[in-house]
Amino acid sequence: MIVSRTGRRIRGIIRKKPMKSMQVFSDRKRSIFTGSFIFLTMLLYALFPAESRLDPTLQSVVLGVALFVLLPILYVRLVLREPLSALGFRGSVRKSGLLSIPLSVIPLLSVWYVLLRTFPVAEAYRIPAAVSGSFGVFLSYEVLLVGAISFLYEVFFRGAVQLLWLRGSVLPAVFVQAALFITFMAVSGGGLSWSDASLILAAFASGFVASYTRSIPCAWASAWLMIFLSDVFVLLSR
Repeated sequence: MIVSRTGRRIRGIIRKKPMKSMQVFSDRKRSIFTGSFIFLTMLLYALFPAESRLDPTLQSVVLGVALFVLLPILYVRLVLREPLSALGFRGSVRKSGLLSIPLSVIPLLSVWYVLLRTFPVAEAYRIPAAVSGSFGVFLSYEVLLVGAISFLYEVFFRGAVQLLWLRGSVLPAVFVQAALFITFMAVSGGGLSWSDASLILAAFASGFVASYTRSIPCAWASAWLMIFLSDVFVLLSR
């Protein structure tokens, strides 16, 4: 009888699910460390010396990949010891996640249309002449370059800032990450222009999507769609 009960206990222990790994930091320390990491990363990007012999766009993309994608991944995995899902690298946690993309993009696209009709946005908006002359080149430009740059911003501002750092708040996190993004655009670009307006609206669109889905792929899709349609509206208005 004793042997039988002992055997059942051993089998019960074996069948139990493994214990979850202990949290490395308390919530307060995690918030402080992550906030410091975010601001230091933004400062490093702004102060990083530019190489005059290289193309500025290429430098921005390479620096963005290193600081806005690789560095947050290393921080999450090696410092926080959390899965990449904490950064939003997963599908939508809600079945209707894809529906949130048009629900976020369409209202902000309406704002963009009003801006185009009210202010001289189209004249000041920068789209390379070589791109605007051919639809095929324009589409390649939007998919490859614009898609890549928007992905960098999504991983850092919607992933690291909104989902990782401000994970306790939902709606306020959308406006906080957007404010940080606007500040980053103003500092790194030497001020704001009408060409930044579509990126700012995209930050709000993807922020709302990220808060609902907690998914960077869904947030990136909404940001890219917002920027792409904004560029199309500008070309059609000229």
